[in-house]
Amino acid sequence: MMSVINQMLKDLEQRAPEQGQAPITIVASQKPSTLTIVFISLLVLLSLNALGFYIWDLQARVDTSNEQQSQYQQQVSSVKLQVEEKIQEPVQDKVQEQAQEKKQSIPVASKEEQVDRVVTLQPNEAQRPNNHAQQDLEKADQVLAMQNTNISEMSVSRRQLTSKELVAQKLARAEKSLNMNEITRAEQLFEEVLIIEPAHKQARKKLAALWFGRKSYQQAANLLAQGISIDRQDGELRLLKARIHLQQRQLDAAYNTLKPLASFENEEYQIMLANIAQQVEQYPSAITAYQVLISMQPYSGRWYLGLAIVYDKNSQFALAVNEYALALTKTDLSASSAKFAQQRLQALGE
Repeated sequence: MMSVINQMLKDLEQRAPEQGQAPITIVASQKPSTLTIVFISLLVLLSLNALGFYIWDLQARVDTSNEQQSQYQQQVSSVKLQVEEKIQEPVQDKVQEQAQEKKQSIPVASKEEQVDRVVTLQPNEAQRPNNHAQQDLEKADQVLAMQNTNISEMSVSRRQLTSKELVAQKLARAEKSLNMNEITRAEQLFEEVLIIEPAHKQARKKLAALWFGRKSYQQAANLLAQGISIDRQDGELRLLKARIHLQQRQLDAAYNTLKPLASFENEEYQIMLANIAQQVEQYPSAITAYQVLISMQPYSGRWYLGLAIVYDKNSQFALAVNEYALALTKTDLSASSAKFAQQRLQALGE
Protein backbone atom coordinates (compact mmCIF):
# COMPACT_ATOMS: atom_id res chain seq x y z
CA MET A 1 0.00 0.00 0.00
CA MET A 2 2.80 2.40 0.96
CA SER A 3 4.57 1.65 -2.31
CA VAL A 4 1.46 2.56 -4.32
CA ILE A 5 1.14 5.87 -2.53
CA ASN A 6 4.80 6.65 -3.05
CA GLN A 7 4.47 5.90 -6.75
CA MET A 8 1.49 8.25 -7.07
CA LEU A 9 3.41 11.03 -5.41
CA LYS A 10 6.28 10.58 -7.85
CA ASP A 11 3.88 10.77 -10.80
CA LEU A 12 2.37 13.99 -9.47
CA GLU A 13 5.81 15.56 -9.13
CA GLN A 14 6.70 14.66 -12.66
CA ARG A 15 3.46 16.01 -14.13
CA ALA A 16 3.30 19.26 -12.14
CA PRO A 17 5.96 21.20 -14.20
CA GLU A 18 4.47 20.14 -17.39
CA GLN A 19 1.09 21.60 -16.58
CA GLY A 20 2.56 24.97 -15.45
CA GLN A 21 1.60 24.58 -11.92
CA ALA A 22 3.67 25.61 -8.90
CA PRO A 23 5.43 22.82 -7.22
CA ILE A 24 3.76 21.57 -4.06
CA THR A 25 5.95 22.17 -1.00
CA ILE A 26 5.75 19.54 1.61
CA VAL A 27 6.60 20.95 5.02
CA ALA A 28 8.26 18.47 7.23
CA SER A 29 7.57 18.54 10.93
CA GLN A 30 10.17 20.35 12.97
CA LYS A 31 11.42 19.74 16.57
CA PRO A 32 10.34 22.15 19.33
CA SER A 33 12.38 25.32 19.27
CA THR A 34 14.78 26.43 22.04
CA LEU A 35 12.51 29.39 22.96
CA THR A 36 9.69 27.06 23.73
CA ILE A 37 11.89 24.98 25.99
CA VAL A 38 13.12 28.09 27.82
CA PHE A 39 9.56 29.34 28.26
CA ILE A 40 8.37 26.04 29.68
CA SER A 41 11.38 25.82 32.04
CA LEU A 42 10.75 29.35 33.26
CA LEU A 43 7.11 28.54 33.85
CA VAL A 44 8.06 25.45 35.86
CA LEU A 45 10.57 27.45 37.95
CA LEU A 46 8.00 30.14 38.69
CA SER A 47 5.51 27.50 39.70
CA LEU A 48 8.06 25.88 42.01
CA ASN A 49 8.92 29.24 43.56
CA ALA A 50 5.25 30.04 44.08
CA LEU A 51 4.74 26.64 45.66
CA GLY A 52 7.76 27.15 47.95
CA PHE A 53 6.56 30.59 48.98
CA TYR A 54 3.12 29.19 49.73
CA ILE A 55 4.62 26.40 51.83
CA TRP A 56 6.85 28.90 53.70
CA ASP A 57 3.91 31.24 54.37
CA LEU A 58 1.78 28.31 55.54
CA GLN A 59 4.54 27.15 57.92
CA ALA A 60 4.91 30.67 59.33
CA ARG A 61 1.20 30.84 59.99
CA VAL A 62 1.28 27.46 61.72
CA ASP A 63 4.22 28.57 63.89
CA THR A 64 2.42 31.81 64.84
CA SER A 65 -0.73 29.89 65.67
CA ASN A 66 1.22 27.44 67.84
CA GLU A 67 2.96 30.28 69.65
CA GLN A 68 -0.37 32.04 70.35
CA GLN A 69 -1.86 28.79 71.55
CA SER A 70 1.11 28.19 73.86
CA GLN A 71 0.81 31.70 75.34
CA TYR A 72 -2.90 31.27 75.82
CA GLN A 73 -2.45 27.92 77.57
CA GLN A 74 0.11 29.54 79.87
CA GLN A 75 -2.46 32.19 80.79
CA VAL A 76 -5.03 29.50 81.55
CA SER A 77 -2.48 27.58 83.65
CA SER A 78 -1.63 30.78 85.52
CA VAL A 79 -5.31 31.27 86.38
CA LYS A 80 -5.58 27.72 87.71
CA LEU A 81 -2.37 28.10 89.74
CA GLN A 82 -3.59 31.34 91.34
CA VAL A 83 -6.84 29.69 92.36
CA GLU A 84 -5.07 26.64 93.82
CA GLU A 85 -2.68 28.85 95.79
CA LYS A 86 -5.60 30.81 97.16
CA ILE A 87 -7.27 27.60 98.32
CA GLN A 88 -4.14 26.20 99.96
CA GLU A 89 -2.78 29.28 101.65
CA PRO A 90 -3.51 29.59 105.43
CA VAL A 91 -6.93 31.25 106.99
CA GLN A 92 -4.18 31.88 108.20
CA ASP A 93 -1.13 36.21 107.36
CA LYS A 94 -0.87 37.30 110.83
CA VAL A 95 -2.80 40.52 110.29
CA GLN A 96 -5.48 38.53 108.48
CA GLU A 97 -5.53 35.95 111.26
CA GLN A 98 -5.97 38.62 113.94
CA ALA A 99 -8.73 40.26 111.93
CA GLN A 100 -10.45 36.91 111.58
CA GLU A 101 -10.07 36.12 115.27
CA LYS A 102 -11.47 39.49 116.31
CA LYS A 103 -14.26 39.75 113.77
CA GLN A 104 -14.72 36.02 113.00
CA SER A 105 -14.91 36.77 109.30
CA ILE A 106 -12.75 36.56 106.21
CA PRO A 107 -13.40 38.98 103.31
CA VAL A 108 -14.19 37.15 100.13
CA ALA A 109 -14.15 38.80 96.76
CA SER A 110 -17.58 39.38 95.30
CA LYS A 111 -18.77 37.36 92.34
CA GLU A 112 -18.37 40.40 90.08
CA GLU A 113 -14.73 40.93 91.20
CA GLN A 114 -13.94 37.26 90.60
CA VAL A 115 -15.45 37.45 87.12
CA ASP A 116 -13.43 40.60 86.39
CA ARG A 117 -10.21 38.86 87.37
CA VAL A 118 -10.94 36.00 85.00
CA VAL A 119 -12.03 38.28 82.15
CA THR A 120 -8.81 40.27 82.27
CA LEU A 121 -6.89 37.08 81.57
CA GLN A 122 -9.09 35.98 78.66
CA PRO A 123 -7.90 36.88 75.14
CA ASN A 124 -10.36 38.59 72.82
CA GLU A 125 -11.78 36.94 69.75
CA ALA A 126 -8.92 38.13 67.56
CA GLN A 127 -6.32 36.67 69.88
CA ARG A 128 -7.84 33.19 70.22
CA PRO A 129 -5.68 30.95 68.07
CA ASN A 130 -8.10 28.09 67.43
CA ASN A 131 -10.96 26.03 68.75
CA HIS A 132 -8.69 24.09 71.12
CA ALA A 133 -7.81 27.31 72.94
CA GLN A 134 -11.50 28.14 73.24
CA GLN A 135 -12.12 24.74 74.80
CA ASP A 136 -9.22 25.26 77.24
CA LEU A 137 -10.68 28.59 78.30
CA GLU A 138 -14.07 27.04 78.93
CA LYS A 139 -12.44 24.34 81.06
CA ALA A 140 -10.55 26.99 83.01
CA ASP A 141 -13.79 28.87 83.65
CA GLN A 142 -15.36 25.70 85.00
CA VAL A 143 -12.39 25.10 87.31
CA LEU A 144 -12.52 28.69 88.56
CA ALA A 145 -16.23 28.39 89.26
CA MET A 146 -15.68 25.22 91.29
CA GLN A 147 -12.72 26.71 93.19
CA ASN A 148 -14.63 29.93 93.95
CA THR A 149 -17.49 27.84 95.30
CA ASN A 150 -15.04 26.03 97.60
CA ILE A 151 -13.59 29.34 98.76
CA SER A 152 -17.04 30.68 99.54
CA GLU A 153 -17.96 27.55 101.48
CA MET A 154 -14.72 27.68 103.44
CA SER A 155 -15.20 31.38 104.21
CA VAL A 156 -18.72 30.79 105.43
CA SER A 157 -17.55 28.05 107.75
CA ARG A 158 -14.90 30.36 109.20
CA ARG A 159 -17.41 33.15 109.69
CA GLN A 160 -19.48 30.73 111.74
CA LEU A 161 -16.63 30.31 114.25
CA THR A 162 -18.01 31.73 117.49
CA SER A 163 -16.05 33.82 119.95
CA LYS A 164 -16.30 31.00 122.45
CA GLU A 165 -14.73 28.55 120.01
CA LEU A 166 -12.03 31.07 119.12
CA VAL A 167 -11.20 31.61 122.79
CA ALA A 168 -11.01 27.86 123.37
CA GLN A 169 -8.68 27.52 120.40
CA LYS A 170 -6.35 30.23 121.68
CA LEU A 171 -6.34 28.85 125.21
CA ALA A 172 -5.32 25.44 123.88
CA ARG A 173 -2.48 27.05 121.93
CA ALA A 174 -1.41 29.00 125.00
CA GLU A 175 -1.28 25.87 127.14
CA LYS A 176 0.73 24.13 124.45
CA SER A 177 3.15 27.05 124.35
CA LEU A 178 3.54 26.87 128.13
CA ASN A 179 4.33 23.16 127.92
CA MET A 180 6.97 23.95 125.31
CA ASN A 181 8.33 26.76 127.55
CA GLU A 182 7.41 29.37 124.93
CA ILE A 183 6.46 31.96 127.53
CA THR A 184 6.31 34.98 125.24
CA ARG A 185 4.00 33.20 122.81
CA ALA A 186 1.76 32.05 125.66
CA GLU A 187 1.52 35.62 127.02
CA GLN A 188 0.54 36.88 123.57
CA LEU A 189 -2.20 34.29 123.23
CA PHE A 190 -3.62 35.06 126.69
CA GLU A 191 -3.68 38.75 125.78
CA GLU A 192 -5.58 37.94 122.58
CA VAL A 193 -8.10 35.95 124.61
CA LEU A 194 -8.69 38.95 126.88
CA ILE A 195 -9.16 41.20 123.85
CA ILE A 196 -11.93 38.92 122.64
CA GLU A 197 -13.38 38.20 126.08
CA PRO A 198 -12.20 40.67 128.76
CA ALA A 199 -14.15 38.84 131.48
CA HIS A 200 -12.24 35.58 130.97
CA LYS A 201 -10.81 35.05 134.46
CA GLN A 202 -8.64 32.04 133.76
CA ALA A 203 -6.70 33.80 131.00
CA ARG A 204 -6.29 36.90 133.19
CA LYS A 205 -5.00 34.90 136.16
CA LYS A 206 -2.52 32.94 134.09
CA LEU A 207 -1.26 36.01 132.30
CA ALA A 208 -0.86 37.84 135.62
CA ALA A 209 1.02 34.85 137.04
CA LEU A 210 3.39 34.87 134.04
CA TRP A 211 4.06 38.58 134.46
CA PHE A 212 4.52 38.11 138.19
CA GLY A 213 7.02 35.33 137.48
CA ARG A 214 9.18 37.63 135.40
CA LYS A 215 8.85 40.38 138.03
CA SER A 216 6.65 42.70 135.96
CA TYR A 217 4.81 43.54 139.17
CA GLN A 218 3.10 46.76 138.18
CA GLN A 219 1.95 45.35 134.87
CA ALA A 220 0.50 42.30 136.61
CA ALA A 221 -1.18 44.42 139.29
CA ASN A 222 -2.82 46.63 136.67
CA LEU A 223 -4.06 43.56 134.81
CA LEU A 224 -5.63 42.17 137.98
CA ALA A 225 -7.12 45.54 138.87
CA GLN A 226 -8.90 45.56 135.51
CA GLY A 227 -10.33 42.13 136.27
CA ILE A 228 -11.50 43.23 139.72
CA SER A 229 -13.27 46.22 138.19
CA ILE A 230 -15.18 43.78 135.97
CA ASP A 231 -16.07 41.45 138.87
CA ARG A 232 -15.57 42.96 142.31
CA GLN A 233 -16.61 39.72 144.00
CA ASP A 234 -13.74 37.66 142.56
CA GLY A 235 -11.64 36.74 145.59
CA GLU A 236 -8.99 34.90 143.59
CA LEU A 237 -8.08 38.01 141.59
CA ARG A 238 -7.85 39.98 144.83
CA LEU A 239 -5.67 37.31 146.40
CA LEU A 240 -3.24 37.39 143.45
CA LYS A 241 -3.10 41.18 143.52
CA ALA A 242 -2.45 41.19 147.29
CA ARG A 243 0.47 38.81 146.80
CA ILE A 244 2.04 41.20 144.30
CA HIS A 245 1.72 44.05 146.79
CA LEU A 246 3.26 41.91 149.53
CA GLN A 247 6.17 41.09 147.22
CA GLN A 248 6.79 44.82 147.01
CA ARG A 249 6.17 45.30 150.74
CA GLN A 250 3.07 47.39 150.00
CA LEU A 251 1.11 46.29 153.09
CA ASP A 252 -1.58 48.95 152.95
CA ALA A 253 -2.28 48.26 149.27
CA ALA A 254 -2.50 44.53 150.01
CA TYR A 255 -4.88 45.13 152.92
CA ASN A 256 -7.12 47.45 150.89
CA THR A 257 -7.27 44.84 148.15
CA LEU A 258 -8.46 42.09 150.51
CA LYS A 259 -10.68 44.04 152.87
CA PRO A 260 -13.77 44.40 150.59
CA LEU A 261 -14.31 40.62 150.69
CA ALA A 262 -13.91 40.11 154.42
CA SER A 263 -16.45 37.26 154.42
CA PHE A 264 -14.97 35.37 151.44
CA GLU A 265 -14.81 31.73 152.55
CA ASN A 266 -11.37 30.80 151.35
CA GLU A 267 -8.75 29.61 153.81
CA GLU A 268 -5.75 31.16 152.08
CA TYR A 269 -7.59 34.45 151.55
CA GLN A 270 -8.61 34.77 155.21
CA ILE A 271 -5.20 33.75 156.56
CA MET A 272 -3.53 36.43 154.42
CA LEU A 273 -6.12 39.02 155.44
CA ALA A 274 -5.70 38.19 159.13
CA ASN A 275 -1.89 38.41 158.97
CA ILE A 276 -1.81 41.65 156.97
CA ALA A 277 -4.50 43.26 159.14
CA GLN A 278 -2.40 42.58 162.25
CA GLN A 279 0.69 44.07 160.59
CA VAL A 280 -1.14 47.28 159.77
CA GLU A 281 -2.87 47.13 163.18
CA GLN A 282 -6.34 46.68 161.75
CA TYR A 283 -7.40 44.27 164.51
CA PRO A 284 -11.15 44.23 163.86
CA SER A 285 -10.46 42.94 160.33
CA ALA A 286 -8.09 40.31 161.71
CA ILE A 287 -10.75 39.21 164.25
CA THR A 288 -13.33 38.89 161.49
CA ALA A 289 -10.93 36.86 159.37
CA TYR A 290 -10.33 34.32 162.18
CA GLN A 291 -14.03 34.10 162.90
CA VAL A 292 -14.63 33.18 159.24
CA LEU A 293 -11.92 30.52 159.52
CA ILE A 294 -13.49 29.09 162.69
CA SER A 295 -16.88 28.90 160.98
CA MET A 296 -15.26 27.05 158.10
CA GLN A 297 -13.15 24.69 160.29
CA PRO A 298 -14.51 24.64 163.89
CA TYR A 299 -12.39 21.60 164.74
CA SER A 300 -9.07 23.38 164.17
CA GLY A 301 -7.35 24.77 167.30
CA ARG A 302 -5.11 27.02 165.15
CA TRP A 303 -7.90 29.49 164.41
CA TYR A 304 -8.92 29.75 168.07
CA LEU A 305 -5.32 30.37 169.01
CA GLY A 306 -4.97 33.02 166.29
CA LEU A 307 -8.16 34.75 167.41
CA ALA A 308 -6.95 34.67 171.06
CA ILE A 309 -3.67 36.33 170.06
CA VAL A 310 -5.52 39.14 168.21
CA TYR A 311 -7.77 39.76 171.23
CA ASP A 312 -4.66 39.76 173.39
CA LYS A 313 -2.96 42.35 171.16
CA ASN A 314 -6.10 44.48 171.10
CA SER A 315 -6.29 44.40 174.92
CA GLN A 316 -9.49 42.35 174.91
CA PHE A 317 -8.14 40.04 177.57
CA ALA A 318 -11.35 38.35 178.67
CA LEU A 319 -12.08 37.31 175.10
CA ALA A 320 -8.46 36.27 174.69
CA VAL A 321 -8.64 33.96 177.76
CA ASN A 322 -11.76 32.32 176.41
CA GLU A 323 -10.17 31.64 173.02
CA TYR A 324 -6.91 30.34 174.58
CA ALA A 325 -8.93 27.86 176.57
CA LEU A 326 -10.89 26.73 173.52
CA ALA A 327 -7.68 26.29 171.56
CA LEU A 328 -6.30 23.93 174.21
CA THR A 329 -9.38 21.70 173.79
CA LYS A 330 -8.44 20.96 170.17
CA THR A 331 -6.15 18.09 169.36
CA ASP A 332 -4.40 19.57 166.37
CA LEU A 333 -2.28 22.09 168.29
CA SER A 334 1.42 21.49 168.27
CA ALA A 335 3.26 21.17 171.57
CA SER A 336 4.84 24.59 171.24
CA SER A 337 1.43 26.22 170.44
CA ALA A 338 -0.23 24.50 173.41
CA LYS A 339 2.61 25.62 175.69
CA PHE A 340 2.23 29.23 174.48
CA ALA A 341 -1.54 29.17 175.13
CA GLN A 342 -0.99 27.86 178.68
CA GLN A 343 1.63 30.56 179.38
CA ARG A 344 -0.74 33.30 178.21
CA LEU A 345 -3.55 31.93 180.36
CA GLN A 346 -1.25 32.02 183.39
CA ALA A 347 -0.11 35.51 182.50
CA LEU A 348 -3.69 36.69 182.23
CA GLY A 349 -4.50 35.20 185.67
CA GLU A 350 -6.27 32.03 184.65
